[in-house]
Amino acid sequence: MDHIFDKSVSSSAIDARAGSIPTHGERQRAEVEISVTKNVGLRASVDVSSGGLLSIAALVSSILLSTAVIVHVATRDGRSKSLWR
Repeated sequence: MDHIFDKSVSSSAIDARAGSIPTHGERQRAEVEISVTKNVGLRASVDVSSGGLLSIAALVSSILLSTAVIVHVATRDGRSKSLWR
């Protein structure tokens, strides 16, 4: 992973010119820059493969599902023994 690519050329174009088949699939890249004041801000970037994107989706889904169960249990009536009414 010590390859340095020009940002104007996608990795698939580089693989096509080299005559090789990409082994890790397409990569997705996102960048964001937020400025609060002149001297304060945030800059973030991410570079993820298709498999990594699926892993992130699975983690977010499991977190949301477990949070829903925790909220349901915390807010249900104390006299009720059933988890799902």
